[in-house]
Amino acid sequence: MGSDSSPEQIREEGLSHALVGLLRGLSSVFWGLPLILLTEAQSDFYNKGRWIALLASWVANGLVLNGLLHLQGFHQQERIWRRALERTLLLGIIHVGLTPFLFFWQDYPREPFFAMSVRLLFFCGMLYLYQLNHLIRRLACMIPDETLRQDTELFAGLNRRILSLLMTLVLVYWLVGYLASLPGSLFLLIRMIDHLLPIVVIMLVVMPVAMTMTMVWKLKESVLNMIRLKASGSSD
Repeated sequence: MGSDSSPEQIREEGLSHALVGLLRGLSSVFWGLPLILLTEAQSDFYNKGRWIALLASWVANGLVLNGLLHLQGFHQQERIWRRALERTLLLGIIHVGLTPFLFFWQDYPREPFFAMSVRLLFFCGMLYLYQLNHLIRRLACMIPDETLRQDTELFAGLNRRILSLLMTLVLVYWLVGYLASLPGSLFLLIRMIDHLLPIVVIMLVVMPVAMTMTMVWKLKESVLNMIRLKASGSSD
């Protein structure tokens, strides 16, 4: 009877539990990402309800952070994976801390401190998404699915290049805005971008968010197949 609780069986049960946690975490991240984009990029949503909009933004960010916390139980002995996860969690916490300034800025758009905080929020959000793609890539390396690893390597790499380019363009845009004198055409372009800022923000990040969601979905499906295989194997 003692063989029923062998170390191998205990290890398999621990892995199954970690896979279930991983599946829950990936599901939370998948649904949280578009909600963050919706609640933080739509100023009309804020105008319809001040505290409801702020609470919705916190709930969306909390959903992603909750998903990341669920990932902690998977391969805890992998130091590279754990470091990537810790960095992603840190950026997520910073992003949540900066979120209220988006709504303060809606009330006081001429306040320089709030305007700078919103810029920092936007840049931190792109850096957060960049690090999340790195985390997804590290996670795919630990899943026994060669096709998944190749797809994730390709799309995560492409996504990180796009985000690097976007962050560079954003920094250039901010620096140009601080110049004392600008050519008339460039000044009009910056004014137009300022006026259409919510739409510009959505256009900039919607593709990286969509690609990230696609990779998270593929990971979730691969993990679900692993759980089904283990369940069918144990029933045999």
